Amino acid sequence: MQNDQLHKLLSKQVNRFLDTESQGREDVVKFLKVVSDSYVNFDRDKELFEHSSSLNEKEYAEINIRLKDEIGQRRRSIEKLIEAIHSLETDNSLPSFDADNLLLLVDYLQKQIDNRKKMETELRQAKDAAEKATQAKSEFLSMMSHEIRTPLNAIVGMTYLMQQEECSPTMADNLKTLQFSTDNLHVLINDILDFSKIEAGKVDLEATPFDFKQLVSNIKRANQVKAEEKGNRIRLMVDDDIPDSLIGDPLRLGQILSNLVSNAVKFTINGSISLEISLVSKTDEEAQIYVSVKDSGIGIPPDKQELIFEQFTQANSETTRKFGGTGLGLVITKKLLELHGSKIQLESEEGKGAKFYFTLKLKIGNGIKTIQAPVAESINEVSLKGVKVLLVEDYPVNVKVASKFLTRWEIDFDVAENGLVAVEKYKNGNYDVILMDLLMPEMDGYTATLRIRELNPTIPIIALTASATLNNQDRAFEVGMNDYVTKPFNPKELFQKIGKYSHRGS
Repeated sequence: MQNDQLHKLLSKQVNRFLDTESQGREDVVKFLKVVSDSYVNFDRDKELFEHSSSLNEKEYAEINIRLKDEIGQRRRSIEKLIEAIHSLETDNSLPSFDADNLLLLVDYLQKQIDNRKKMETELRQAKDAAEKATQAKSEFLSMMSHEIRTPLNAIVGMTYLMQQEECSPTMADNLKTLQFSTDNLHVLINDILDFSKIEAGKVDLEATPFDFKQLVSNIKRANQVKAEEKGNRIRLMVDDDIPDSLIGDPLRLGQILSNLVSNAVKFTINGSISLEISLVSKTDEEAQIYVSVKDSGIGIPPDKQELIFEQFTQANSETTRKFGGTGLGLVITKKLLELHGSKIQLESEEGKGAKFYFTLKLKIGNGIKTIQAPVAESINEVSLKGVKVLLVEDYPVNVKVASKFLTRWEIDFDVAENGLVAVEKYKNGNYDVILMDLLMPEMDGYTATLRIRELNPTIPIIALTASATLNNQDRAFEVGMNDYVTKPFNPKELFQKIGKYSHRGS
């Protein structure tokens, strides 16, 4: 047996203690092989043991690290639990906790969570109740608006017709007083509805091209007569650099300006009102415009200037008794300007007039001057002879009032007392325009419009109704109506729209 086949350590011992002859003996060879195998097995067992020991130490180290992490996480969890308990605590009776008693902490936290859930449930119930109350208020306002506008339409219409007739100076003065009262009542109803819409978040600003300079000119003209009655003069100062076409909501901007100018006229006697618009800055896409309305009226004391922007509030009770009003005009103006990203400003002294001003950022139009809608005066207001109208109205007094105007304009018309009759009459008639009330027995105006649209998708249908809420207007257009006139209607506006849709306004 060769020594290089033996274990290294055994091979050294054999060479040291045995001679060559002894190493060649058969029995010695067998013995050395057995001993060599034992050495090899021992080394292998030793290596395995050492490897096993090293693995156990590594696992122990890893377990130790995990335990330390778990202890740290447990400590942090306890701290967060205590923080959570403090944040949920409502009665300031937080007991002292043993930080090692995790079960007690969790149990206490669960109780606090249950309490908080109970509170949230109560809050949700209160919120639901508040929303139902708001909805009920909206429905009430809508109903009351309809119920008030219906008879008011008759009063306004008859007053207008009587003013067109010859009458004594005393009667003319009485009619003027009556018109003043109905105008105030009309403004009151509109203010309450506008305020309700804004509070409910149902006012969306449009983005249409319009001529700002023409808009303020119209505002001045609309308030001129009332100003002259009170001995006032309205001055209009317009910056020529303002672009001819701007993008915005002319209806709401007109409402803002009308509120400010009419207020200035109301609180000024034998004085002046100045309406100014000027260009602050301009880019290729946007213009910043300064707007101010200044009067020489009664003014507002400094300690009352914040109050006038609160709902249903005026500077003092004397103002309310002397000048009237709801105290909603400036509130609506303020909220509409906030929708435009602007803020109303005020400078005033008692007895020295007031100045309301603000700035607006509006996008510039395409450079083409906005074409203004034709005003009522541009149409022949004497006759619409040859036009045939179907008047759909269930309230007898309103039928009478509308009939007088239609007769005055030489319009041929039929009357339907509800939507069901209107559909049948339309089938048997040949009409140019339909004036449709919305709320009627048997069949309402919405359903009647849908039925008529199945027969003729193009016949002009104008809603003529006392239902002035935004939802009703939206629904009217959804079912296919072409336009909307609110009672009490302006005779010139109704004349203009009948002329427009019957192609007699051009």
